[in-house]
Amino acid sequence: MLKHAVVDTESTGGTPEISDSLAFRSSPENTIGVELELQIIDPQTGDLAAGAVRILKACHEEGLTDVTAELMQSMIELKTGVCRNATEAKQQLNPLLRRVRNIATSLGYQLAWGGTHPFSRGVVGAVSPGERYERIQNRLAWITYQRVVFGMHVHVGVPSGDIAMGVTSMLVQYLPHLLALSASSPFWHGEDTGLASCRTALYRMLPHAGVPRYFRSWKEFRTFYRVMRDAKSVESPKDIYWDIRPCPSLGTIEFRICDMPATPAVAWGLAALIQCLVKSTQRLLQERPHLCRGDIRRHWVALENKWLATRYGLGAVHIRTPSGKRGLLSQDIKDLVDQMKPIAEETGDASLLNAVRPGKDYESAADRQRRVFRDSGDWKALVGDMTTRWAEEL
Repeated sequence: MLKHAVVDTESTGGTPEISDSLAFRSSPENTIGVELELQIIDPQTGDLAAGAVRILKACHEEGLTDVTAELMQSMIELKTGVCRNATEAKQQLNPLLRRVRNIATSLGYQLAWGGTHPFSRGVVGAVSPGERYERIQNRLAWITYQRVVFGMHVHVGVPSGDIAMGVTSMLVQYLPHLLALSASSPFWHGEDTGLASCRTALYRMLPHAGVPRYFRSWKEFRTFYRVMRDAKSVESPKDIYWDIRPCPSLGTIEFRICDMPATPAVAWGLAALIQCLVKSTQRLLQERPHLCRGDIRRHWVALENKWLATRYGLGAVHIRTPSGKRGLLSQDIKDLVDQMKPIAEETGDASLLNAVRPGKDYESAADRQRRVFRDSGDWKALVGDMTTRWAEEL
């Protein structure tokens, strides 16, 4: 993704190498960037196929530089540049998705949307060439092949590291909401896991993954990073896989909690909702700076609520307050979307939010996958739905 940032607004201290990696580059506007991880499918078997090298070569020959490799050769990533809002991200990605799908089809592949492949055995996957991916494979060993999972990442620009930490601390409470809306990975290795998002459970095996640590300031985060760097636990901020993480070189907060949604409409709705959450929270923090210190109770409760969303998706009964009051997560999401509508009117994305407001007939992606498989009893039929549904919506 293109850099959001233009100005280094904060001194980091420490060694020059560490200082450079933690210089938070200000994004004066809450600009947005979206990244989508797609599955590469063998149409004959319905299984994942190691087609990334061929697809990427063809894409680059056509000048499509916003299509890149990911950890496994059975996935590719499409990404936007810096966008004013989710509508602009949609306008950038929709034509790119059509072209990449056509290229993949011409090479004998299909592309699927979803958080996991329903029956593929990840242990037979091929890791993409590249120094970073080789380092990941050496570090993670067997766990590397449990990372054959697919997500949607959303970057939102913020003006400073302190604001980034404050917004993160305020928004951990909404991780379950974003996860439940995107959950699309009930199957793993040909079995129903009973989870709405198996991807989330698998990702938790990684070091430095999950709900972010609690920091009261950018200075505290710098201290944490310096300790991890000196201990050789991480080499760069990219080695921190939290559900929300700061990206200082871009001047953004990156939301990594979402499964790869089942359809473009849900993807754009999630992007719009995330931008609205950041924009409204930043305004609150600028009006009441003391709130940047955060509330550690949100992190405690978020851990349990994230599990409930992982397990039950939109059907979760989650913890609404630190005192233990509970309620339906789906109702909380409706209320949240309604609260964000005025902000979405400002950004120009109000219509996109309709796709992520659960209603009486709203079917989650995880529920749809279970229904399609149980109606057909055929894994290939399910994969067929995952490859055609998104393309038909485009």
